[in-house]
Amino acid sequence: MPKAKTPQEWFDTVEPDMAPLALALKSELNEAGPGLSVKLAWGFPCWSGNERIFSIIAHAEHCNLQLWSGNRLAGSFPDRVEGTGKQLRHVKVRALDEIDDELLSIIAKAIELDQTAPEKVR
Repeated sequence: MPKAKTPQEWFDTVEPDMAPLALALKSELNEAGPGLSVKLAWGFPCWSGNERIFSIIAHAEHCNLQLWSGNRLAGSFPDRVEGTGKQLRHVKVRALDEIDDELLSIIAKAIELDQTAPEKVR
């Protein structure tokens, strides 16, 4: 299978079991950050404002919402934001009902941090 060259091509190739979840996350990110740009980075769709903010990665049984400045969100959302990276963290989303108010708050806070206190990410 050829490598995706655009975010839409990436979403078109997501396995059928994870496609509804990936598309729902995409919709929420687009709604929360209508001014954000979207392009492929490291082979995955990535949303950016002043810096990279989010990526979506589809796995066999869940999607990760990658948070490029997730280290700054982990303390406020310790039960949802996972990982030990210097900056990059993630939220595992296993079902549509996990796209809840708390996840929407994480998304909003990540966008706010990018607008008010952006930090350079790799």
